[in-house]
Amino acid sequence: MNDLKIRNFNYTDVDDFIRISKLSFAGEWIAGGLTPEDFERETRRIFRWKMIPYRMLTTLMGIKWEGFVAEKDGKVVGGGMYIGRDKRMSVTNLMVDPEYRRQGVGQALLVRRLERIAQRGFPFAMAQVLETNTASLQNLKKQGFEVFNRYSVYEHTLPLPKINGSSKPISAREINRADRVLFKEIENKSTPHPVLNVKGSAETQYFLSGWQKLYTRFTRYSRWIKAIVSSGETIGFLCAGFQDRQQKGLLIQPIVEKDCLDLIPSMLQMAGAWLEQSGRKSMVVEIPDQWIKTRDDLLENGWIKQFTWLELVRWLDERA
Repeated sequence: MNDLKIRNFNYTDVDDFIRISKLSFAGEWIAGGLTPEDFERETRRIFRWKMIPYRMLTTLMGIKWEGFVAEKDGKVVGGGMYIGRDKRMSVTNLMVDPEYRRQGVGQALLVRRLERIAQRGFPFAMAQVLETNTASLQNLKKQGFEVFNRYSVYEHTLPLPKINGSSKPISAREINRADRVLFKEIENKSTPHPVLNVKGSAETQYFLSGWQKLYTRFTRYSRWIKAIVSSGETIGFLCAGFQDRQQKGLLIQPIVEKDCLDLIPSMLQMAGAWLEQSGRKSMVVEIPDQWIKTRDDLLENGWIKQFTWLELVRWLDERA
């Protein structure tokens, strides 16, 4: 592959990105609720006006990113990027023209991104793949990635069916800044430490900065963020959302006290009601594989398992 060139991408690559995406739309994107049409629409939105608004917003939010394309004989045949904030970077959005697969293009893009992440002083890189994507999984493991977390996604059409009475009534209230300390306490107790060490706290998804709120408007994303109360005590936090053209709403992994996991079906009712009122047709929820009782409760109540995500890490600095 001496004639293969990896270079930084720029806004003039938009048509090539969209062309390749239509030929090689990844299962990971579909699993995330993104269609080829969605990808084209969002890509053109990001690339418009020479990417200046997108670059400004991501910089103000503290997000660091860099994209690359693979060229062969002057033709763009693949692309990929890394993105993250603080010290946590993820390699994402890999795509290769089907005519050039099994020629080392994907591996070259992965190596180049890892080189840049290391050069910029980040201690590790993360990746996320579907459990069924054995090819990508093998390529990542060749570069030293190892699995550190697993979670599955379950789906149910809306409206959700009524559930039998819960042993504890619950309610939802608006989240506020004073909840940060309690949020982190519950998160530290309910999340395995190796996962928390790599991924960091989810608080930035619950306590949005002004720039994050502006970014959600830019991307046309709606959020429902609540604190959950039982017997006068806050027992957890929920965050649901959707993009304007998506028919599915997503509830990210709930942050809930361990001894209150049996209340998750009731919590899903609250998020589901908001999504239904917002015009969504179905709801998906992320559940860690170690929450076996919660998984069983969902399956017994008509939820369907869609897929399992594997999260991997490659350590670049042994001191991390």
